[in-house]
Amino acid sequence: MNRQLKLTVLGSNSASPAYGRFPTSQYLNINDHSFLIDCGEGSQVRIAEYKLKRNKLSHIFISHMHGDHIFGLPGLITSMNLNSRQEKLTIIGPVGIKEFLDVVIRLSYSFMSFELEIIEIEVSDKQLVLDLEDIAVHAFPVYHRIPTHGFLFTQKLMKRNIRKEVIEQYGLNIEQIKLIKAGQDLTLENKVIQNQELTNNAVEPCSYAFCADTIADARIIDHVKGVTALYFETTYTDELREKAKERGHSTSGQAAEMALLSEVKVLVTGHYSSRYKNVDLILSEAKNIFPDTVLGYDGLILDIQNYKRVKIDRI
Repeated sequence: MNRQLKLTVLGSNSASPAYGRFPTSQYLNINDHSFLIDCGEGSQVRIAEYKLKRNKLSHIFISHMHGDHIFGLPGLITSMNLNSRQEKLTIIGPVGIKEFLDVVIRLSYSFMSFELEIIEIEVSDKQLVLDLEDIAVHAFPVYHRIPTHGFLFTQKLMKRNIRKEVIEQYGLNIEQIKLIKAGQDLTLENKVIQNQELTNNAVEPCSYAFCADTIADARIIDHVKGVTALYFETTYTDELREKAKERGHSTSGQAAEMALLSEVKVLVTGHYSSRYKNVDLILSEAKNIFPDTVLGYDGLILDIQNYKRVKIDRI
């Protein structure tokens, strides 16, 4: 299994495209899975531009029904259809997403060459929405003007790998190997050999939390506590806290405070208001509170699995 957690930002602006920034969309590679998080206008353009694999997407997660988070979805789906996709595509999103897509598909006289599964969710607490062998995805409530979800993507802890040389050294049988991989010690002739002497260290699981449009609300902290990377919207600079509250958004300082309280390793900013041609001030304000802040911007590639060990790229 390919152990990875890599985020590519496709769009980082808020309500509409501006200054080369498209509305919200992110492409997440987690282990051997490819997911899309939100699908604002221009998402499929970015996927092609950044040479990402559209047909590798198995799931699309939609945070809420505002247009800057869903208007790219019909175009992406119909393009998949035109390219003769065969694999099932699952969309997980709020109530209304099925009706939205059904109407667009029907009125545009589109047809599906593949199975389109649409799962509508309503959550009042953290809820498991996807459970695979190696990863789990939870939805949790965030606090915008309409029902909105955040999503938490978590790698599951892998079994420890037994060192090849110890199999021959101790003449281990299949049952003993299974027990060692499950974490048990080995007992031979009344001698106990500790599991860590027989196995390689398991890779620590990483996690990514996506907090879509939301105010900075303390109730979110329990859902994202200790994640490796946290995306938290930063629509405005910090002097506009009142405006942010009125419109159901957050500022750079508020996002940084949430990251600090949540004890995350890295904060990713995004969802910038079109009032800002340059968003460097948003980054600097956040870094003043939470130094490990990365400017989320169209084309950012963040290797969450190896954060601090590799450079951050931008396409």
